[in-house]
Amino acid sequence: MAARHPADRIGVIVNSLRAASDLIRRLEKAGLAHEPQLYSSTASAGRYRDLDLTRPGVVVVHRASAKGLDFDTVVIAYAESDAAIDPTAATLRMAYYVVITPARQRLVLGWQGSQLPRHLEGLGGWAHTR
Repeated sequence: MAARHPADRIGVIVNSLRAASDLIRRLEKAGLAHEPQLYSSTASAGRYRDLDLTRPGVVVVHRASAKGLDFDTVVIAYAESDAAIDPTAATLRMAYYVVITPARQRLVLGWQGSQLPRHLEGLGGWAHTR
């Protein structure tokens, strides 16, 4: 996606620091046009704390840090990690509201497995499995 849209700002939102670390390693090896960025609230300064959100490329952030950001495309990675939570729970709905609203043009929900995660079943024709 980053190669097809090199001028876009793409936010990849995850629900665990482990997933964020894994994704940033993969993105760094992918040879993208712009170096991917990772925000970690545990970093005191430097590469994982100071982001340039004005430049194009991929930014990986934890969902707790997504509020107030905006991206051309938002990718919610590992959505299946929320499948065990009651889909009507207010906390889950609020969390998804916060991670969906930064998307200005495109929203991509990513999950592992062949089935749409339970909490996304209401999307009906909006979700496409690849």
